[in-house]
Amino acid sequence: MKDLENEYWQQIEEIEWSKDGDYKRIEQQLKDNLTPSESIQLADFVGNKVDELGKRFNNDWLGDPGIDVSDDSWGDLRNEVVGRGKEFYENITVAKLQEMANTNDYNESFAYCFSFIWTIKPKQRRL
Repeated sequence: MKDLENEYWQQIEEIEWSKDGDYKRIEQQLKDNLTPSESIQLADFVGNKVDELGKRFNNDWLGDPGIDVSDDSWGDLRNEVVGRGKEFYENITVAKLQEMANTNDYNESFAYCFSFIWTIKPKQRRL
């Protein structure tokens, strides 16, 4: 399982979200380099990591002083953390999240890179 997780993190590093935050470029890169099934698995991995961040930092986001972002931006911020890779994800802190929010140091939204899978996911389930 750890090898598979490392593989997903490697795939995230290779798409270089931090380079330009261009979800259309990355979507095309995913389509060109991964099978539909692999894209779905990577998207699920990303979603799980975003959810883990949400659980880990929910009270900090809503607390006092909190992390000053809306619901939508809270999702964007967590996606950004995952999009920046394993090391960034593993070292994220409340203070860093607050700083990112305060300086708008995040893009909208790493999750968009995977929007194309919604057209293939139902087909995959029928196979």
